[in-house]
Amino acid sequence: MSIVADAEQDTTPQHPVSVAWLFGFALAWFGFWLVVMLPGQFMVVKLSSVIAPLEKVAVGSFLIAEMAVVILVAVPLIGTLCDRTNPRFGRRRTWALGGFVVATVPFAVIGTQTSFPVVAVLLGVVALGEATVLVSLSAMIADQVPQRQRGRASAAAGVPQVIALAAGMVLVTMLVTDIAQSWLLIGVLALAAPLPFLLLMKEPQLPLVEDRPAVIRIPLTSGAYRDYYWGMLSRVLVNAGNLVGTTYLLFFLSDVLLIEDADGALTILILIYLAGCGIASWLGGVLSDKTRNRRVLVAVSAGLQAASALLLAFSPTWTSAIIAAVLLGIGYGIFLSVDQALMTDLLPNPTTRARDLGILNSAQHLPIAPLLGWLVLSFAGYSELYAVAAVIMAIGGVVVFRIRSVR
Repeated sequence: MSIVADAEQDTTPQHPVSVAWLFGFALAWFGFWLVVMLPGQFMVVKLSSVIAPLEKVAVGSFLIAEMAVVILVAVPLIGTLCDRTNPRFGRRRTWALGGFVVATVPFAVIGTQTSFPVVAVLLGVVALGEATVLVSLSAMIADQVPQRQRGRASAAAGVPQVIALAAGMVLVTMLVTDIAQSWLLIGVLALAAPLPFLLLMKEPQLPLVEDRPAVIRIPLTSGAYRDYYWGMLSRVLVNAGNLVGTTYLLFFLSDVLLIEDADGALTILILIYLAGCGIASWLGGVLSDKTRNRRVLVAVSAGLQAASALLLAFSPTWTSAIIAAVLLGIGYGIFLSVDQALMTDLLPNPTTRARDLGILNSAQHLPIAPLLGWLVLSFAGYSELYAVAAVIMAIGGVVVFRIRSVR
């Protein structure tokens, strides 16, 4: 263990990244989150209600689950390949640029399709590109950012999720409501956003895995990965609970609260949620860098999100929905910045950062949310659905304290 720790210390970046680097990094993540968040939160559900109106819940759940499965399988494989290549343009930059192209080109034409099988195939290709981008951008934090800045770098990855969802929802629900045009617009924006960072910011050359000392090659079954797996479980549970609660919010507003303009109501809630999320994400990143007590902040974030779900479960009103949006936004904002920094600190093997982050990030895309949503809503109602979401997130907040190697 001491040899592994020394190797990790030797390969941990020591020079701080610049503000320009963080801003460009945030732009790249903004493009990624556009093609990840909008389909799951609105665009796939909306499309499924058009191509299969009588089976909209089943079709929407299948498409979201399909993308999750593709990411789940592809990410660790792509991570291993990314660790074992070293192109002159830059290991992570090359894979990220290729991933953006693979994700956004088919994304742009999905809105013109009326066939469910065609949509499913195209979304599978999109998910493959998303997996590639996720691997490469996540590994950049471990490769290039020193530990004292990882909270800020994680916030630079997390805050754009908020902005992308807010701006994207305004675009696709208010400004460009035509389905075909909305998918095209988001695809173009997602490809344009990362180009300044990927083309202008130089990436340091890293030695290949084969060129590293053999002594720091740690098997995934090693005890050195104990805390890594506990952190993974915490992340999976919190993300799954959050998605269980948010994926079907449009149907909750229309079918339970009986709001006539459910699209508009959803946009209002998302904007409230994202305002709290953006502020909390940046402050959470700064606070975690200063205190290094990341476990407590993850637990607090899980508790706030669980409280928001319970509010919807036991008080299904418009007022409760607004309060829940505030709690969920603050909780998830803290989680976005702190959890990524926590998991980067837990990486036990510097030679396999992309692979390990890939496994971690693919695990959080397990199709728990759509499967649970379909199961619960088949036999019960939305109150039970949000109660399940609350329990899952609360467990995720408790599990994080099983981590021992970092605070």
